[in-house]
Amino acid sequence: MKSVVIFFLVMFIIAFAFGCNKSTGLTPEEQSAIENAEALHAGSTAAFEIPIPTAPGTLTESNDSITVDYSNTHEGYITAKYTGTSESTLKIAVTAPQEDQYFYTFRNCGSLEVIPLAEGPGTYMICIYQNIGGINYERVMSFNVDVSFDDEHAPFLRPSQFINYNKESHLVALAYELTREVDTTDDKISAIYEFVVENFDYDYNLAANVPSGYLPDLDAVLNDKKGICFDYAALVTAMLRSQGIPTMLEIGYHGEEYHAWISVLCRDAGWIENRFSHNGEEWSMLDPTVESGARKVNVTRQEAINDADYSVMFNY
Repeated sequence: MKSVVIFFLVMFIIAFAFGCNKSTGLTPEEQSAIENAEALHAGSTAAFEIPIPTAPGTLTESNDSITVDYSNTHEGYITAKYTGTSESTLKIAVTAPQEDQYFYTFRNCGSLEVIPLAEGPGTYMICIYQNIGGINYERVMSFNVDVSFDDEHAPFLRPSQFINYNKESHLVALAYELTREVDTTDDKISAIYEFVVENFDYDYNLAANVPSGYLPDLDAVLNDKKGICFDYAALVTAMLRSQGIPTMLEIGYHGEEYHAWISVLCRDAGWIENRFSHNGEEWSMLDPTVESGARKVNVTRQEAINDADYSVMFNY
């Protein structure tokens, strides 16, 4: 019990590393691009066949108010829903096969929480904890599930609680508009990454006042074009995933700073402007927050970022 309490304390402290901002708005050109893409979407869904998580109810664990659906573990995720009346905070703990622990919070009664199984095949332990006062939690559900994937990259191709979007999200429409005239994965990655790096500003005020448990509202981030590292990384991740490009949101440390960045699996040969070594299979790291800031003061990425300074704690 002590270890659980300590971990939640750490997680609450970590939550203060993330946030969002006040609006500056999309340019008329960007709004037009979104509207054009949405019009195309209405006429042809083929360009927007993004995989959206579901809860079919084939395999579940439940009690009177909580249902965990693990029917789609082969696609890299589980879902959880709370339908009770208690206002106590509920958390989902996922212990991966390598024994790393991931914690998620039930946001609203009735909302479907999509939880990725981000550390590959194997046995995952799923636990639900309910707050019983202060920082104390009690376990109300626990079970193991054996996981194998149809596609080893499945967890990094879909929306989840941290990277939340759907077919109607403006970010999906804009990602399509930015990439519809390019052919290679490299060029799609470049188009989306460059859009965010060149057009977004860091929100220093939010970084100093992040609410506990913050999760980005990605369409709001897109509209505001301002945020912190979590916003930058989650938005780029969502836009790339919507184009079928496996992308990991990574959280850990850059030097001594708690930070978020992304890794992308490029299935084509080569890489964006040869900035990273790449053999067609490896994950390669991109940091849109740091690179955006570096360009604003005319510093190259290589001068701003030492890849050896990055230490990953969690993959999403």
